[in-house]
Amino acid sequence: MARSDSGFSPDVAAALNQADRGIRMRMGNHHALFDYWRFAMSTICSVDAFYVGFYREGRRIVYPYTYDDTIAVKRYMPPEVFGYGPTGQAAWILKHRRPYTYDSDGGMLLHHGVAFGDEQRTSADAITIPMFGTRDGEQVVIGLASIQTYKSHAYTDEHVRAFEWTARSVATVLRREREDELNREELAVPAHRSENDQPSVVEVVQDVAAILADLHTKICDIEEAVPIGEQGLVRLVRELRYQCERGMTETMDIIARPSVHAENLLNSLSSKEREIALLIARGGMTNKEIAARIFVTESTIKGHVSRILRKLGVEQRSGIAAKLQQFFD
Repeated sequence: MARSDSGFSPDVAAALNQADRGIRMRMGNHHALFDYWRFAMSTICSVDAFYVGFYREGRRIVYPYTYDDTIAVKRYMPPEVFGYGPTGQAAWILKHRRPYTYDSDGGMLLHHGVAFGDEQRTSADAITIPMFGTRDGEQVVIGLASIQTYKSHAYTDEHVRAFEWTARSVATVLRREREDELNREELAVPAHRSENDQPSVVEVVQDVAAILADLHTKICDIEEAVPIGEQGLVRLVRELRYQCERGMTETMDIIARPSVHAENLLNSLSSKEREIALLIARGGMTNKEIAARIFVTESTIKGHVSRILRKLGVEQRSGIAAKLQQFFD
């Protein structure tokens, strides 16, 4: 069988072409974006489970979209935030920056992580890939995505490359959304509010996500109870379930990436000022401690701190952490 110039078989190449169009059409709706990505891969290979996660500071991953197509679970899983250790799959992807496949180690790394979906069954094949973004002009791993199936030896090298190919389309959408946000942020009027009068963004988002997850469970219960003959009611409940699922994804997506405002503040600093600001914000280090760490004099650090305070529009060192909190929450 002839193959395209990309090395894909004609059927896979056609499916990828359609996937790219569908992915780009869903800019601005991340639930629809990730849901379609899962569907697109299911037209190429077996997909019983699928998830997308984004790395955050403090060895945490935000999972805005998780899906498990089994009778025992309700398919779409509520978004979650999990920590990850130094030896699991998430750490492996971040370190090696390349796909992980079940066949590479018989699934040992896969099953070392946190289970999701139907915990009575284990995946018999899987592909987990890194998702890339750009930071300070360099390509970095910002997240990971995984397709899994209960069928053994289901995935081929072509499926791995196809999954990577669609991930690049998704990354393009996310990058363009980010560029649009940054452009709009330039026009925004700075808000004047206290640095200590708001709860943590992560806390608020997780509270809202918990409420939506409870609502989603009740909607699914109603959907199962509606008589099959009531087509109008069935359609209405399904639409309500979809809107709830979209709300959960979009809510968790708030903390799946650093805030645009915090990123703009960091970008206003020089590389050295950014390094010092993050040491102050994350670790509360003193000028003397920072000077010893980066091998400069304490007076040099004082000069940097003065410029950081001025650029961030705060008067005290505690204000640096408050301004940049959303970047490393």
